[in-house]
Amino acid sequence: MRIIRRNFLQKVMAGAGSLLPLTGTVPSGVRPEGNEGCSLENGGESLETWGPDPIFEKPEPITMAQLRRESPEAVAAYEVSDYTPAGYQGNLAPSPPHADHNPRRAVIIVWKNKPHRLVFSHEASYDPWIELPNGVGLCNQFFEGNNGWAELFNNNGRKERNSFVDIIQSGEHPVWLRWNYFCVNNEDDSQPALRGTEDYVAFPNGLVWRRLTYSTLRPEKPEGYSWQPIDFFALAPAGTEWKDLFPVDELHGDYHVGSVLDAYSSRRYDVFWNHEGAARRTGDAPLLMEISHSHGFAMVMPFKAGFLFTVMGTSSGFPSEKSQIVDHSFKDTGGWGWGAARWDHWPIGWANAQMNHYKPGSPYPYHFAPFSHYIVNNPLRNAGEDYPIEARDMDLNKWSERHVYYTLIRVGETLESVRGLARQWLDRGSGCANAQTISDLI
Repeated sequence: MRIIRRNFLQKVMAGAGSLLPLTGTVPSGVRPEGNEGCSLENGGESLETWGPDPIFEKPEPITMAQLRRESPEAVAAYEVSDYTPAGYQGNLAPSPPHADHNPRRAVIIVWKNKPHRLVFSHEASYDPWIELPNGVGLCNQFFEGNNGWAELFNNNGRKERNSFVDIIQSGEHPVWLRWNYFCVNNEDDSQPALRGTEDYVAFPNGLVWRRLTYSTLRPEKPEGYSWQPIDFFALAPAGTEWKDLFPVDELHGDYHVGSVLDAYSSRRYDVFWNHEGAARRTGDAPLLMEISHSHGFAMVMPFKAGFLFTVMGTSSGFPSEKSQIVDHSFKDTGGWGWGAARWDHWPIGWANAQMNHYKPGSPYPYHFAPFSHYIVNNPLRNAGEDYPIEARDMDLNKWSERHVYYTLIRVGETLESVRGLARQWLDRGSGCANAQTISDLI
């Protein structure tokens, strides 16, 4: 059953003009262990095949005003020329510090009769986000090089040569986007640490199937590897407060900003923030670790405008024994102890310091991050001490580079509906590696 990653990539990364086996054959009756079930091999049940759009001329980008007039039959992708994250109206020149060529360029997936859209913003030059009509969005990170040596927040990372998105299939069938990026140092991008390739396939039901993989470009150095592909963080328009974004807890007067749901039990971990920057939780570090070691879970950000979520688990390439979710509000979970912190150096890439705390009155949209998911050999107990040790574990690093991972994202209406969808998807076993198998999920 096991197929090594490089053989897999020879089949799926031949280029935008070749058929991606998103609908290849899936072994029947197999409940995968670890990532073994996430391979596509001959001998199983065939599904209908589809491939890239048969086009011979690349369409011109459209404006956001034109995008609002578009009415796809189901789901479609468009390139736009004048997008800005979270409704930002300020100047995006010069470059640097802003993205090269056109920082307002974006690739956006829209659905018929759905409130959300998926956005790749060149200015942000970062993993895409599910965006709601009020401008808030949930981003899921990417494979960031160990030790902070290389990423995409910086000026070099936002260059088109280091982060670029292609529309492979634009609609009206399932939409397929491919994102390639190089994690580079903020001082010099001549020696990238790694190359990431991610596929996003969107269906009329509003779901987005994501495949993540990377290849090291510095095989002898820890910074050439990554085991932190999922930082669960969000962006919000400038000037908004927690009361504008999240439901209030009537008993405590704080705001419910995040939940982690076990897909295979009733276990649930919640975190709350208040306006003074303090954090509260229901549950504790052992509970969060128990959910991390489940065969599957969903991380949810329960905005007033919709419950944005990410699902992953054993069947989708994240073995339970290597999974750890950390709550960055509390250090005892392996998090950094940020509390209810906000930063405004992203999604508008105006600063190259790679960190700038948001202050009231800032004209910039801001971001915040309650959770992260790590792939580890040894659980992190103290981030400052354990993270550097884990980053030097070359067995872990090489393991992470050989494997392929899958997640599912969308907007939900309730926490329990998200939990049910998570289990429904993960119960498909090896089908998690096949995009077409999510088309009938509700």
